[in-house]
Amino acid sequence: MWPVYALLNPLSESLKGVFSKKASSKIDWVYVTWFNNLIPMIFFFPLVFFIDFRFNAAFWIGFAVSANINLITVFFYHKSISLGDISEVVPMTAFTPLFMILTSPLIAGEYPTAPAIAGILLIVVGSYMLNIKKISGDFLAPLKSLVINKGTRYMLYVAVLWSISANFDKIAIRNASIWQYIMMMNTYIALMSTIYIGVKKRFDMNPVRQSFGNLFMVGFFTTTSWILHFMALALTYVAYVVALKRLAGLFSVGFGYFIFGDKNILSRLAAAIIMLTGVLLIIFSDKF
Repeated sequence: MWPVYALLNPLSESLKGVFSKKASSKIDWVYVTWFNNLIPMIFFFPLVFFIDFRFNAAFWIGFAVSANINLITVFFYHKSISLGDISEVVPMTAFTPLFMILTSPLIAGEYPTAPAIAGILLIVVGSYMLNIKKISGDFLAPLKSLVINKGTRYMLYVAVLWSISANFDKIAIRNASIWQYIMMMNTYIALMSTIYIGVKKRFDMNPVRQSFGNLFMVGFFTTTSWILHFMALALTYVAYVVALKRLAGLFSVGFGYFIFGDKNILSRLAAAIIMLTGVLLIIFSDKF
């Protein structure tokens, strides 16, 4: 069942990206980030009345590490986008599954099989190819920009940090229910985001009202993504779930073509085939 959750997750993530792009064209990205966490908190908070809470040292370690890493990456991510060319910045996120080949055994004690590692590598390559600037034809442009572009370096930090936080997510849900963790994580991030906006910016609700529909959908698909991600995470290795999550880029290409009129759809076909091959290797890795 985990492949179903893990494959629906990137679809949900890509739909979130569609509404985020629409909202960001009319409103400060800080408010998009706020709703990205506020709406899930509203959805999940009522669970407090139904959850059988369980706390131990391992849960608190997993929660504390992952929650604060995710807070840091929110700011690194958006700072990166503001500083760099998106075609050079975004490909850095493709390396998260690669880093997890190292971090998962060390932190979560999970050792992917050889076919699964091959699948992860194919998804990394395909995701990287999917995002690089096709016009320049320079496959190494994002890597070269690490030397001169702070934005690209910030996104590489994000990729490394994500490869760490996902393992602590797994540690936390091993020691508590998925719903307990999701509720607490979203509440924490939403409250911290609210405090940040209150300190750094004045709340201007006029643009929020104008873009409320798109902002709500960003939060809604963040909610579904959280549910699907952690349901998959509870059933299989962290590295597999995170690798399949990179398929969000593949879905985003399709939505970009049909909704926003993006070009070069055929040039991304090779990347799609490589990524899908990687998916099959991961899903059927235990059959080899």
